[in-house]
Amino acid sequence: MPVRALAVLTLLLMAGACAAPQTGTFTPAPIVPEVTMDALAEAQDPAAPFTLSVVDGILEEVNVTSDRSETINGSFSEDLTTWTSEGILDAGSTHTVVAKAVSSDGTVTEFEQQFTTEAKESSGFEVADVTPVAEGEEVGVGAPIIVTFTEDAPDRAEVEKHLIVESEKGHEGAWRWISDNQVIYRTKEYWDGHQTVTFTADFEGEFLGDDTWGGEDYTAEMVIGESQISYADLDTHTMTVEVDGEVAKEMPISGGSGEEFEYYTATGTHLVMEKFAKKTMVSPGKEEGDEGYYSTDVNWATRINASGEFVHGAPWNGSLGSANLSHGCLNASESDAEWFYNMAQRGDPVEVEGSPREMPWDNGWGYWVMSYDEWKEGSAL
Repeated sequence: MPVRALAVLTLLLMAGACAAPQTGTFTPAPIVPEVTMDALAEAQDPAAPFTLSVVDGILEEVNVTSDRSETINGSFSEDLTTWTSEGILDAGSTHTVVAKAVSSDGTVTEFEQQFTTEAKESSGFEVADVTPVAEGEEVGVGAPIIVTFTEDAPDRAEVEKHLIVESEKGHEGAWRWISDNQVIYRTKEYWDGHQTVTFTADFEGEFLGDDTWGGEDYTAEMVIGESQISYADLDTHTMTVEVDGEVAKEMPISGGSGEEFEYYTATGTHLVMEKFAKKTMVSPGKEEGDEGYYSTDVNWATRINASGEFVHGAPWNGSLGSANLSHGCLNASESDAEWFYNMAQRGDPVEVEGSPREMPWDNGWGYWVMSYDEWKEGSAL
């Protein structure tokens, strides 16, 4: 190489060696959280828990719902890298899982996935009857909802969770178990009149305890008619009937004489249960020939408890409005008894006062004798 070219190359190399280093900006790759779920896409066991897991991040939110509009609960691990479901899932249902995870550099991953649980056959536990519900009937503002099942409840609490009562005008109420196959709903205050109340046993695909799974849902509508509340005062020998808050009739009556203690008309709230245009009244617990036995035919008999108290016509009683001479029924004139019979609805309250004999809460539909706080103690929840 010529000397001159060599000198130039040497100068260039020296200049390059002494130049400042080139500078630039380095951007690290984002840390992307990865979320996975161990539920089977199809035929997930509804009794088995499932887990969401995240790597390179933590779980911020997890929401799981079924196509039966139910939310599934679960719990996070202490380090927020897993979430595990709790309880029993709906059987034969599609579940949607929505989650959000975030990494240490703030990168967010949104996760959404569905899975379907294995269907379960009904175990035969169903609603057999709901009272007082009948086609075309309107009931009173004190009406209970008496639900009888086809067999004993496998788990009262699990069953009660799926009993739903909805009313058009709103209410507060509670269930009370009477036996393993019967539960009764009562409101805190009387229903508002003129509305429809819907009862639903939300059993389809639901776990009801002891390997028992519900069958089809059951729905019944109870129509509340006019608010008809009667106030029977055994001291003044009158019964005042209010319809939608207005006095509709004040009738003279004659209550139980108390000649024997069971002949007192019981104090407390009764409910209309049934009625008969004609009824033979027979002394309870006595047979023909026994002392005190009686058998009397009456008209316009409206039953207000299970032990034989009625509002009925008593044309032979000359003390209506002035004395208590009956065997426990509320005697009225034929015309007043017929009027009451024609207007009475099952579930109409008849509030009786003035007797030393207390109405037992389980005498017929005497559920209003019990305070609401006491009533709620019979719930399984």
